[in-house]
Amino acid sequence: MQIIINIQYYTVNSLKIVFNTTNMESNGSQSISIKDLKAGEEYDFEKVELIRGETPPDIKEKCLELCKEYLSDNWRQQTVDTISVRRITGGLMDTISVRRITGGLSNQLYYCGITSPSIESTAPQEVAIRLYGSKWYNNLNSEGNERLTDMRSERLSDVITSLLLSENKLGIKIYGLFDCGQIQHYYHHRQFKLEEQNNAKLAEELFRKMARIHAMEVPLRKGEWILREIDMQYAEAEKRFSVDKLASDLNLETLKAHDLKTEIEWLKNTVLKLKSPLAFSHNDLLSSNILVLNEKSDSGDQLVICDFEYSSYGYRGLDLGTVVNEWGRLWNDFQSVHQFADDSTIRRLLQYYISENELIFGKSWSDNEINSMDQLIKEAKVNWEKKNTKIIGE
Repeated sequence: MQIIINIQYYTVNSLKIVFNTTNMESNGSQSISIKDLKAGEEYDFEKVELIRGETPPDIKEKCLELCKEYLSDNWRQQTVDTISVRRITGGLMDTISVRRITGGLSNQLYYCGITSPSIESTAPQEVAIRLYGSKWYNNLNSEGNERLTDMRSERLSDVITSLLLSENKLGIKIYGLFDCGQIQHYYHHRQFKLEEQNNAKLAEELFRKMARIHAMEVPLRKGEWILREIDMQYAEAEKRFSVDKLASDLNLETLKAHDLKTEIEWLKNTVLKLKSPLAFSHNDLLSSNILVLNEKSDSGDQLVICDFEYSSYGYRGLDLGTVVNEWGRLWNDFQSVHQFADDSTIRRLLQYYISENELIFGKSWSDNEINSMDQLIKEAKVNWEKKNTKIIGE
């Protein structure tokens, strides 16, 4: 059975989620309310599809036009009959290679390839075309989640960061930038999951790459934003509905047992006490945004970090904590009680981060107490651990 849920966050942001159920007997598709999703074990989250907006009817023509303009070479001889275009959605299985591929929640992503590729052409024969949608929030806007009226302004940071990351081989390779999107390299890959976590070389590459990203100098506003955003989102939620009533209606046990506002204040105070340095950060470094290439790149790397659209300067612990939080578990494990990675595992991972920073800045970097192992563990933990969990050094 297939269940389709349409969620409207803002007037310009709609998201369709398609669940393939495992324990329900009926066939066909059924539209339901988000309130009906109380039994997670009924759903196969590995086959979830996240679809942002409708596919334009002329998407094939649009993709061909962009490739002719930006890639040139043998693309100029192609027609809509000689190329393949397909939508890439979060959780969708690629029917050609039968593997999981990812798409963004804020954008539309399309595969575009020449059906009879040339081995002599200097142009890429297959690419991913990313069409911008409105961001769920704009972390670079001084007004927080108030929308910018011009999407080109909202996406200015994307242009800056995409080019810098591409040139530094720390992000997706960019072939073209246009008003409403990007032409990107198409990577044959899998997602960074438990098997990859247990691969010491991949784990090391991930944390060393994170250090190099945090060390980048990017011409963006350098200031903390996430604590302000939390306050604004909470205030917006209070305007729309009673948080307590919603927790009760949906039987959200944790929110029913704890006062959300009190927890937010505790988090803010704890984060500020850490005095974590600001660094250029990804801010959404989930495993779904870490691509494991089927074949190593020319440099020998096998990981590509993608979806930097929410990147900005912020507390480095957010990236560290996001990755460590998923260590030893699957992203779609909603049934078992989460067990945080033990300190020996966290120390091993953070040592890669420290070693890379020493290569970049010299040994004096780790001599500074603010960059010590214990400090980094605190920063990683405080971003995700529960209030009653002991933090080293407290």
